[in-house]
Amino acid sequence: MVAESVQQRDLGLVFAAMITAIWLISLVGCLSLNLESLQISSLVPLVLLRTFVQTGLFIIGHDAMHGTLSPKRSKLNHSIGTAALILYAGLSYHRCKSNHDLHHLQAETDRDPDYLSHPDHSALRWFWDFLRRYMSVGPLTILVSCWVSLITLIPSTGQQAVLSVAVFCALPLILSALQLFFVGTWFPHHLNKNNPNRQTPRSLTIHPLLSFAACYHFGYHREHHLSPSTPWFDLPRLRQRSPLSQTA
Repeated sequence: MVAESVQQRDLGLVFAAMITAIWLISLVGCLSLNLESLQISSLVPLVLLRTFVQTGLFIIGHDAMHGTLSPKRSKLNHSIGTAALILYAGLSYHRCKSNHDLHHLQAETDRDPDYLSHPDHSALRWFWDFLRRYMSVGPLTILVSCWVSLITLIPSTGQQAVLSVAVFCALPLILSALQLFFVGTWFPHHLNKNNPNRQTPRSLTIHPLLSFAACYHFGYHREHHLSPSTPWFDLPRLRQRSPLSQTA
């Protein structure tokens, strides 16, 4: 029983290590490739892989915000979360945590920093507000500095190096931001004008494998709000057990 508890406690760290390792290996590997020799059939899967592990960095930071990455070691928990969010997009862990805590306490109110209370509830306006709130001068400076450093390190011509960083770093980050926004923010929290009484936050009614591919089970969003202390990889089990989630 004790061994099982320890294993469950450390599972978040294991997944975090795996995601980070794949992110780093894929980064080095992709930036070593010659883009001109890549077929579109090879390029697209590589960009999607980079996008998925890029999103994974945010998921690591997210679980750290909830203290579930390493529940018994808060300093380690917050240190890994800080590093993950810097690698993700140069984000401030402290700022993200403050906003996310408020999001859970005041969900879908004027005080919710991740909720668009403006009458124009369109996805485009909400996404712009989402980006503007988190991508300030600080994160952008860190991102540009890192990308410039990578360009100088790539053993390619200047134009080829810039293109490689754009395709394998900038593009996956943009796609990841869209993934997190639509699956983890807009879909679960937006109000349906045709059905204003529909319960929110809502969850995607999809198979766990699709849920994992969609955004590390962020689509099981009602379950996450019902139990913020449940790590991302355990949300499918929580959804199966919760009768409330079936009506979300």
